[in-house]
Amino acid sequence: TSKGVVPTPRAQALYEELHQGLEQLRHSLAPKSQFNPAHSKQCFRVMSGDFFEFVILPTLISGIQQHSQGITMKVTPIGDYSPQQLIQSETDLLLDAFPIEDDRIIKELLTEDELVVIARQDHSELTQDTVSREQFFNAVHVVLPERNRVLPLDKILGNKLGKKRKVGLQVTQYSSLLVAVAGSDFIATIPKSLATQYAQRLNLKVFAFPMDVPLVPIYMMWTRALDKDPAHQWFIQCVKSAYGQLKSSKV
Repeated sequence: TSKGVVPTPRAQALYEELHQGLEQLRHSLAPKSQFNPAHSKQCFRVMSGDFFEFVILPTLISGIQQHSQGITMKVTPIGDYSPQQLIQSETDLLLDAFPIEDDRIIKELLTEDELVVIARQDHSELTQDTVSREQFFNAVHVVLPERNRVLPLDKILGNKLGKKRKVGLQVTQYSSLLVAVAGSDFIATIPKSLATQYAQRLNLKVFAFPMDVPLVPIYMMWTRALDKDPAHQWFIQCVKSAYGQLKSSKV
């Protein structure tokens, strides 16, 4: 082309078919050595939503730095092409509530998180230790956009109760949601692990969700081409350990 050489559609199709096998062959032929994080300069690439950055990342970084000062991380958001990027080993790990059904990808349920309701400590209406269904639906909510990759709480509530939340503000990420709740009489529904991390810092009340709703699953996924890689296995254990520490903490 005028801009240089580019693969033909056939070449691209061959790459997608052969890449996984070549990656597995490369790891099989590579010298088997014990991974030493203290001397490693490896950069681990993670795809996830901002939930990961707010909840797990601080604990994960702290744990990694206890073993290594040279290891780095790169976190990027989940997108439409994330499954393909994972299969092609363009990222090391993907964390999401929705598992990818593909034989080339290993998936493991990391944890299941319950939903809770948050409000500022001096909320004018929520003065007790619990929030009722009536209070929940009468309050004005801060919400995240309903994307294909976000659990549709309004659909769950609508199917079960025929009701919807009153939305006063829609934001793009959890940081904005938390700040908005802390500075207003808006309330919000978030995973408990997120509330555990930030309730005290932002002076927030945390309430049990007033209805039965499903737990939010968090799946950890990676390509089979990396499954036997010692560095990758070490990183997976670091992620599990960080989640274990969060799970043992309480609001």
